Amino acid sequence: MTQYNDEASRTDAAKAKASEAAAKAKAQADAAKAAAQEKANQAKEKANSAAAQDKAKEAAVKAKKAADDAASKAGEAVHKNREKIDSTVEKAAQLIDEKTQGKATGVVTKVKEVITTVLDKTEQKRTTGAKVSNAADDVAQATDDVVDDVQAKMDGDNRF
Repeated sequence: MTQYNDEASRTDAAKAKASEAAAKAKAQADAAKAAAQEKANQAKEKANSAAAQDKAKEAAVKAKKAADDAASKAGEAVHKNREKIDSTVEKAAQLIDEKTQGKATGVVTKVKEVITTVLDKTEQKRTTGAKVSNAADDVAQATDDVVDDVQAKMDGDNRF
């Protein structure tokens, strides 16, 4: 019976070791699973962060384009109405000068210079296409003016 007891003890010890090894393996597997899940979560966060960054970059590009378009349109409006704007600024300056009896001439002059600088910078923000189009319009207007002058001279001079 001792032999039987020895084998039973060894079997029990082997079962205990196997059970212990299985428990240890399960604990290691659970730890590995938890670590893998953490890595997966980190990767997911990075992917979401990268996607968010891409969306932010895309939004920034769209915002810049919208700002550039708005600046170009403002520049175009200033260019088309520059004579009216300059005339209005000059009239306002004269009115202020009259009302202050010349006491604000220095300030008015500085303000006019600032307005002119801002208008120049705004006008420069027109797109190249708008500048070319404006140049063509200017040439067409100058041509019309010359034709009108010639027509007026021809109407006034009966030799033609």
